[in-house]
Formats: sequence, structure tokens, C-alpha cells
Amino acid sequence: MRSGRGAVGAATSSVVLSAVLVAAAVVDQTGGHSLTDHATAVYAPYGERPDPDLLYGLLYAVAGVGALLWLLVVRAVRSGRRSAPVLAVVVAMITAALAVLLLASTEYGAQIFPPVWGILALLPPAAGVATAVLLLRRRHGGWPASRAG
Repeated sequence: MRSGRGAVGAATSSVVLSAVLVAAAVVDQTGGHSLTDHATAVYAPYGERPDPDLLYGLLYAVAGVGALLWLLVVRAVRSGRRSAPVLAVVVAMITAALAVLLLASTEYGAQIFPPVWGILALLPPAAGVATAVLLLRRRHGGWPASRAG
């Protein structure tokens, strides 16, 4: 049952890492303004002004959706649901896709979000992969180690 506790911890870390993205966005929005400054530099040559509320809102949405999805995984793991490994894989894929959207969003040939925001958004699904591996190992009796030899 040790891997079950490990899976709960890994899934919980995905929730915490989603909260880190929110915290970083709040700090930047209230003080640093690096996202706003970056977007302003991207749009300025075209006479456009970025909407900071939209940019930060997207970050909050990615983090919030991720946190809620990872909380579902935590609940599934704690209750011992057989679907927990599949749910962990699906949530990891969804949250990774959201992070990739932050990394890949471009306009006027430039990235809208600096890479740091996409990297911060990739941390929860990275921990989620660990969750899925732990759950799959438990489900398959220590797989792949028990199948070797």
C-alpha cells in the first residue's frame, strides 16, 4: 500500500504546483508585471495594446482547471477507485495540453507568454506522470519490475 500513499502524495503535489502557478501569477500581476511587459513589447510594433486581465485570466484558468482536475485524481486515489490510474493519465494529458498552449501561443510571430509560464504550467502534469506510474505499478503488482527476469 506504500505506492498508494506515494500516489496520493504525487497527485497532491500536482495540486500544490497548480497553486504555485496561481501564486506566481498573482505576484507578477501585483508587482513584477513581466507578463504585461512582455506582451506590450510583442504588440507595440503593431500599435496594439495587450489586455493584462485576459493574459492573467488565462493563467488563472489553466491553474484553476488543473487544480480541480488533480483534486479529482487525489479523491479517486484515496478512495481506491480502479479508474484512478486512467484518470491520472487523462488529467496529465489535459493539463500538459493546457501548458503547451501557453508555450505555443503566438501572435505577430512572437510568443504571447514567456516560456517561464508554460514551464510552470508543465510542473503539475510532470508530477501527474509520477502519480500515474505509481498507480499503474500498484495495479500491476510492481510492474515492470515484477515482470523482469
